[in-house]
Amino acid sequence: MTLPAPNLDDLRFQRDLVDEARKRIIHYCPEWTEYNLSDPGITLIELFAWMTEMMVYRLNRVPEKNYIKFLEMLGLQRKPASSSFTELTFWLSAPLPFAPGDNQVVVVPEASEVRSDISDQEILFTTNKKLEIVAPLLTQVRKEGDFNKNYHPRLGVEIFYPFNQTMPQTGNTFYLGFDAKNDINGHILKLNFTCDPTEAVGIRRDDPPWVWECMDNNGQWVEISPSKSEGEKDTTGGLNNEQGSLVFYLPTNVTPGLLYGMNAFWLRCRIEQRNALQGMYSESPRVKNISVSSLGATVSATHSVRVVEEMLGTSRGEPGLSFVAKNRPILSFLPGETVEVEELRNDEVVFVPWKQVVDFSASTRFDRHFCVDNASGTISFGPSVRQPDGTVIQYGRIPESGRAIRLSKYRYGGGVGGNLPAGALNTMTQALPYVTRVSNLIRAAGGQDQETLDELKLRAQRELQAQRRAVTAQDFEQFTKNSSRSVARAKCLTPNDLSKGVAGTVTVLVVPAVADALAANGLSSLHMNDEFQKMIRSYLDQYRLLTSSLHIREPQYIGVKVKATIVPEDFHQPAKVQQEVLNTLYRYLSPLAMDGKHPIAQSSEKWEGWPFGRDLFLAEVISLIQQIPMVKYVLDVSLSSRPVLPVEEKRLFDDRPEVELTAVDKVLLVPEDGLICSLDHQIEIVTVQDMYKKG
Repeated sequence: MTLPAPNLDDLRFQRDLVDEARKRIIHYCPEWTEYNLSDPGITLIELFAWMTEMMVYRLNRVPEKNYIKFLEMLGLQRKPASSSFTELTFWLSAPLPFAPGDNQVVVVPEASEVRSDISDQEILFTTNKKLEIVAPLLTQVRKEGDFNKNYHPRLGVEIFYPFNQTMPQTGNTFYLGFDAKNDINGHILKLNFTCDPTEAVGIRRDDPPWVWECMDNNGQWVEISPSKSEGEKDTTGGLNNEQGSLVFYLPTNVTPGLLYGMNAFWLRCRIEQRNALQGMYSESPRVKNISVSSLGATVSATHSVRVVEEMLGTSRGEPGLSFVAKNRPILSFLPGETVEVEELRNDEVVFVPWKQVVDFSASTRFDRHFCVDNASGTISFGPSVRQPDGTVIQYGRIPESGRAIRLSKYRYGGGVGGNLPAGALNTMTQALPYVTRVSNLIRAAGGQDQETLDELKLRAQRELQAQRRAVTAQDFEQFTKNSSRSVARAKCLTPNDLSKGVAGTVTVLVVPAVADALAANGLSSLHMNDEFQKMIRSYLDQYRLLTSSLHIREPQYIGVKVKATIVPEDFHQPAKVQQEVLNTLYRYLSPLAMDGKHPIAQSSEKWEGWPFGRDLFLAEVISLIQQIPMVKYVLDVSLSSRPVLPVEEKRLFDDRPEVELTAVDKVLLVPEDGLICSLDHQIEIVTVQDMYKKG
């Protein structure tokens, strides 16, 4: 419970100042009898009352200012805006290789800028690293059960049977291996097949019973789906057409891996019947030749603008120097991004990189250290501090007088404005050779505005409670939230909370800050990539006990679909009522608070999203809909659910039918590590007349 704070500004303009002054007129000035607003005396009273109110108001700001100064003394600063991230796909003007045996490489330089035109403000994304689009080198064509034989050298000479020649069965698999010297990570691969045409092979040619997979950086097989985009659709007919092709967008976490002792980039195709309509092969396809080309590639990008070699100023040779960058907020420095100071080396003046530190407490007068306030863009150098005995200690080296100081390079930007939908980034700021177009195939997410003062106060309370050590479950949750503004919610589970918990093991469930993406039904944005998990783990390792084993993962998301039939209030447009019901359901059945408010207007409960491990009752959904002012009657409500894996929701070109849902009777049981999210709800609007007709 917070301590009560006195309200110094308790005087109201009309009641306590103007009205009280008018009551005293008859005592001090009995000859004054005109009290109308047009009287000059009344005007003077109101003027002095306004001046008094302003002074009291400013006095009431003093405790708030003191609070801020205390936070500064604790070394707490508002966290800067964070940048959203996405993946940019670049398409080539012609497939690579341009000619057989050609080793041409198309380069998209690091920090290449792509602009969005859907907003009034110019929003720029820059690529995080250099992208090299190369020609894939197919060197291995092998089969399960006969893996020691490479069929690639014999293609064009003899027929290759990818599955069991006489009777193909579920699980029959063939592999394609690509030389590791040409990195095809994130590439768009086009596989061209030349086959003996066959008829009546028992399969549906536009939906064959197969699954394609690639090997990721963990050595796991990840399913990839053939592209369904115009001009890229599967034309192989299940490898039964004479000429056909498949296009795959490889993930950005594909690396060479060992398979039966052979190192390569691996793709595989195996027979798996997902539904009876797909049929089953009565005989194996007959492949004559396979050729592969690259149509483009994908690279990660951040909502930011890069600046190179910005001059900050000239040193005066004094302690406590500070400079402000021209652009802010500054994003966290990457390798190669730092402050450089001129120094004399071998009779030559050169720029020497300095090291960024959190504070100067461990810096000596010889250390080339500096601090950065990312929010304000301020670069600070070490101060001199007078000790109780009168001596002065210099923390951090002072740049020599007259020497120039610059930022080697840095990035600035961020904010919620960068959370753009898929397909919003499609304009390159400069032309690139052999690159014809660019787009983001997934939504940009993760952008946050600068931390507010109220958020800083709450964070200060959490940090003071934790005392720099993660011991309790609450400590782990607090430190996880402090690790990054990209973390929206955290839940720590101890072995007692899990049925199969191991002593000394701590599991932290993390929900990323992607409320904007969830509002657009982007469930894939809930996925935590490896870099995000490593960042959180690295931060928690500073505070956890050495004897505790730490696991960071996503919650078990459970998707819920609501089907409801309702009667709207009179004189309300059905479309508006339907949208209001949908918005309320999406806000309520969500792992994150969409707008920072509780979906139920009259509720005083703090709402961050659906509580971890809380069951969902059919009755509360009915009650929620009935509380909407536009709704007159709720006729029927049903629930259905399915597990949601965010990484699986990320498939770009999967047009297979929706996963089958499980009907919910009266209550949906949610495990301790579970969290509810919304699927596509279905709301039917009927009128009272329609209801009676059906009756």
